[in-house]
Amino acid sequence: MKTQNISFRKTVMLRAYHIMSVTGKDWSESLKKAWQLYRINKEMHQGDVTFYFEKKDGSIRKAIGTLKIDYEFKTQSQPSISTFTYFDIEAGAFRCFKIENFIMVEQTKTPEIKAVEVLKKSPAKLIRKRIKFIKAK
Repeated sequence: MKTQNISFRKTVMLRAYHIMSVTGKDWSESLKKAWQLYRINKEMHQGDVTFYFEKKDGSIRKAIGTLKIDYEFKTQSQPSISTFTYFDIEAGAFRCFKIENFIMVEQTKTPEIKAVEVLKKSPAKLIRKRIKFIKAK
């Protein structure tokens, strides 16, 4: 698929403008969503990503998708700015959604994220846990 003709910044700006014109949201919110879509696209080229979007019927769909597959595209056409296409792992086929319906990416629990969650707890709880741990030895 021919995706290198448009720079990534131009793609982000075009998507942000499309989101703003369709939804009526302000520019900053539209730009945030467009950058999220850019990041999810980059992550999908590395592996599987879990994300959420709103379907046409209004229900919210959790999807696991990737763009890291061996596939020979049938055409050389430029992808649409208004839709986001991905390979759905659960369905085993390509799927797409309107970019204005994108909700969020599910965060994976990496060791760094778990450590930050522990540090966000109150210091008193951490001290009590440490004292119990020391007494147990």
